[in-house]
Amino acid sequence: MQNIWTIVKKELKRFFTDRRMLVTLILPGLMIFVLYSLMGSVLSETVSIPEDYTYKVSIVNHPSEFDAFNQNPAYPVELTVIDGTLWIDDVKLAITEKTVDLLIIYEADFYSKMLAYSIDSGLPAPQVEIFYNASSNESSSIYSYYTSMLLAYESNISNKFDINRGDTSYNLASSKDMSIQFVTMLVPFLLITFLFTASLSIASESIAGEKDRGTIATLLTTPTKRSEIALGKVIALSITALASAASSFFGLMLSLPKLIGEDFTMAMYDFGTYVLLFTVLISTILIFIVLISIISAYAKSIKEASSLAMPLMIIIMLIGISSMFGTSSSNLIMYFIPVYNSVQSITFILSLEVNYLFLTVTILTNLLVVGLGTVLLTRMFDSEKVMFNK
Repeated sequence: MQNIWTIVKKELKRFFTDRRMLVTLILPGLMIFVLYSLMGSVLSETVSIPEDYTYKVSIVNHPSEFDAFNQNPAYPVELTVIDGTLWIDDVKLAITEKTVDLLIIYEADFYSKMLAYSIDSGLPAPQVEIFYNASSNESSSIYSYYTSMLLAYESNISNKFDINRGDTSYNLASSKDMSIQFVTMLVPFLLITFLFTASLSIASESIAGEKDRGTIATLLTTPTKRSEIALGKVIALSITALASAASSFFGLMLSLPKLIGEDFTMAMYDFGTYVLLFTVLISTILIFIVLISIISAYAKSIKEASSLAMPLMIIIMLIGISSMFGTSSSNLIMYFIPVYNSVQSITFILSLEVNYLFLTVTILTNLLVVGLGTVLLTRMFDSEKVMFNK
């Protein structure tokens, strides 16, 4: 037992007195707390609808008995009552284009038919049709409100009417809008993950691996400047990682129609979209390569490099999750934050709402970080203490 306790104390002392290992123990929990708190704040702001927003609702054959539904202070409504069916197609188009939020169609004389209806008659109950756009937060929100109000009213009068009966599609979001919504929520996160994992798998081995194999000394004693060695490694690793990430990207894009179904389309993206996308990806992968190369140069072995990179991986993945909120930030300051700016830029590129000012800030910020990181990496190569673990 004494021997076991001696080994336990030795191992614990090694873990808790080694600053490098202590960082790997404590930092992940701290990063998760900070980033989840930040993501929670961003999520609440992203999915919320402005307090002063007024919902645009069009109603056909509106029963005056339901006027109270339109007077909820939490859902201020700009109500347009349509007589007849003349403008229905125009309103549906407006919902698709997100300039109107909701269309409610009651049957003619709906209220009197509802009161007179008997389930025993075997006839269809009077119907309410509600058309909305699932790709719009505002439309989905007001749709949920009216549906819940009508369902609550219906439950009190023993199924006197139906809501959206039959096989008609009441979601007027176009296949393009639904495809964009899905792509912007999923693809930025996956791309950032692909880029980082591709960078991690090769960059952590490139420098720390040389230390493990004992070849770093031979490399550094060549006539080549150490700054040139550092820069050459960054460029080579970036090309390799980008090739790996590109393969993953094309595999993902080609598989999406199979994954989602026949309604999914990629026809909305042209060559220019992919050029902008790859510009952001290149600047992002350069950041990953430089950061992981710095970790690799600092580490004593591949194992330690992989361990030290784990907190960074947690941060990157949590930042990537921000794409799942479905919209990009409209705050210019956020585009000065490396990696987060890339996620936001990928999101607005894929949503076909490119902001060239934000895109320019993103690229320049990323390149600045790459430049500073390369300078730091060069100085690490110049340090005998760092490169030979003295």
